[in-house]
Amino acid sequence: MKTNIIDFSSDFNKFLLLKDNEEQSYILVNPQGDFSFELGNNSHLKLAIINKGDNEALIKGSVGSNSELEVYYADFAEGNNHIKTDIDLNGENSFLNWHLASLSKNNGKKIYEVSVSHNALGSKSQINNYGVCKDESKLNFSGIVHIHNGAHGSVAHQTAKIIIFDDNTDAIAKPILKIDDNDIEASHASSVGKISDDELFYLTSRGLSGEKARELITFGYLKPIIKGFDNEEIAEELIKEVEGGF
Repeated sequence: MKTNIIDFSSDFNKFLLLKDNEEQSYILVNPQGDFSFELGNNSHLKLAIINKGDNEALIKGSVGSNSELEVYYADFAEGNNHIKTDIDLNGENSFLNWHLASLSKNNGKKIYEVSVSHNALGSKSQINNYGVCKDESKLNFSGIVHIHNGAHGSVAHQTAKIIIFDDNTDAIAKPILKIDDNDIEASHASSVGKISDDELFYLTSRGLSGEKARELITFGYLKPIIKGFDNEEIAEELIKEVEGGF
């Protein structure tokens, strides 16, 4: 499957429509403003998103029956961002598979809001938000999953984790579940804190400096998002941004 690149600095129709039984893959570069999409039935849409600076965007979409929306969102650049995502799982057995990795540094402020509505039988969502916050910056993860009455058999899981490097950083991880049906499965987990002393001790006891150990742990924390980018040039750019952030 060919991956198409959409650069938001150019003019294009910011609406994607996938018909029934269709499969598409896109890399979105520096999303700003409104962007929306609609998946028909038995379809698959992969979005790999990369931020490169100050951004404010609203991403909205709906997913049909037996269809999957797969999202990889990487943001390692300096800047201030406010990104909102609103996804409706409207079809039976529809699925959102969401992964975000963000590095906030040099007094930057980054806010990510992910809202998911389970509106159909057997709909599923998996939300993973991972971040690193340093240099007196701010990082805020907010995930709201709403399983509506009648969406029997729905499954929803959220994870939000942030590593902080400095005492003056401002980091918030806030997963929220709204449940209006009994026959469902849902969970959430969140953590905000410094790298554990046990991890640092293990690595420094094997010859690494404290600074290098922190870099290595953090790189391993953010790097997995890169697997979602099929473009070799963009993947290498992301690796350099992570490495250059420390």
